[in-house]
Amino acid sequence: MDRFDIPDKRWRIVKDWIIRQIESGEWAAGSKLPSIRSLSRMFNTSITTVQRALADLEADAYVSTIPRVGYFVSASGQAKPASGFDFSSVTVNVNHAVVTMLSQAASRTTASLNSAVLHSELTPHVLLNKCLAVLASKADNSLTGLVAPPGLPALRRRIAGLMLARGVVCGPDDILVTSGDTIALELALEAVAAKGATVAIETPTYYGILQTIERLGMRALPIRTHGEHGIDVDHLEEALKLKKVSVIFLNPTLQNPRGFIMPDATRARLSQVAREADVPIIEDDIFFDLVPEDERPRAIKSYDTSGQTIYCSSFSKTVAPGYRVGWCVAGKYRDAILAQMFSRNLAVSSLAQNVLNEFIGRGYMDEHCNRLRTQLDSIGGYFEALVRADFPVGTVYVPPRGGFIHWIELPLHTDMTSLESLAIERGCHVAGTGIFFADGYATTGVRICLGMTLSADVIAILKVIAECAHLAGKSTDTLTPSAQSAEFAAC
Repeated sequence: MDRFDIPDKRWRIVKDWIIRQIESGEWAAGSKLPSIRSLSRMFNTSITTVQRALADLEADAYVSTIPRVGYFVSASGQAKPASGFDFSSVTVNVNHAVVTMLSQAASRTTASLNSAVLHSELTPHVLLNKCLAVLASKADNSLTGLVAPPGLPALRRRIAGLMLARGVVCGPDDILVTSGDTIALELALEAVAAKGATVAIETPTYYGILQTIERLGMRALPIRTHGEHGIDVDHLEEALKLKKVSVIFLNPTLQNPRGFIMPDATRARLSQVAREADVPIIEDDIFFDLVPEDERPRAIKSYDTSGQTIYCSSFSKTVAPGYRVGWCVAGKYRDAILAQMFSRNLAVSSLAQNVLNEFIGRGYMDEHCNRLRTQLDSIGGYFEALVRADFPVGTVYVPPRGGFIHWIELPLHTDMTSLESLAIERGCHVAGTGIFFADGYATTGVRICLGMTLSADVIAILKVIAECAHLAGKSTDTLTPSAQSAEFAAC
């Protein structure tokens, strides 16, 4: 049975969707909502059902009405008056959808724009091979030996040097080398929270964070997140006061999937709020080196004075996806994480660690990242022009300040099921966005990953997506809410 066929649930579905648009920051205070008739068509339900949802939203102070004009997002905080915010945690169930998406991407012979992977043509093979040749000439037996946790001492010294650019002063002993960023995140979450704990997250957020929460049997508390400033610290602070949160888990730099960079002032306040509440932070900072040098923020970890922020990153998105080498600066949780690594035999390839140590030591890291940022900037410029020219009017797109992950919000009337089907008919796959939300509900958002050169195949896929977006929007009447009246939103 379709979820819209359950009479007593229809109004709740409409209400929950509108709340998401408001709490995610997509609809700002004062924005006019779509008309009642437009919402009725969008959800294929009665006008009475929509009116019931809007009445409930008005009672909860999410919206207000102006007679004969319409409904508007409340200017009084966009939330419920009783506690200020909604604190309903949810059980995460995205793993199956993520596995399906990744399997489909891996099985396709054409380029996939669904996976956030740095493709071969942007990987520094020549420089990495030079490092391999140098190491091979030394005939060092340690290359094939076991490097036990916490990892190769020379590489940990290099990483400590890299951390200085992030504003974090630490030594080699503070660094734990891990088998990629995902393992670092999982180890961090296990170290600070138990099964059943509530984890505060951005919404939407990286599906790997949601998978980790789901795998460890924890619950997620989606915190309202703005497309420019990141997680709403006011909302988070209120949740912390009510003792609803065990840990804060976020991706504040070139956030996946929305691409924003949390400002330094917000990072400083977030760190202070967490410290006062004695709640740890897990900071996933995997895209830092893709930010232009003059726009780089300080890591949240740099504001940490109590050791309760765990910083995680890796070389997978910038240098060598296949090497699977990451790291964490674990603060006061170092020993707990190190014990997990030993108990689970989580040693990292000695060859990969040695190659990356040589790569950084020879200055190749800076050389490669400078070139990569230039390439990605050019690709991003092309995509921005394409969205302006080819995507439907009403599409919202905030160009990220670096990186290769792009998030677009198609007009609200877009039939996303139809869009996915049309794309498949034309030989490409558009993944749903439910994998980025703890409750699994998809929006009209599309994440497009451009960690590749703009080949003819890639350009063709982008144009197919734009064409399908137009076609998927023609099944209903045009709908243009004020929150999406402009083609582009600016940070």
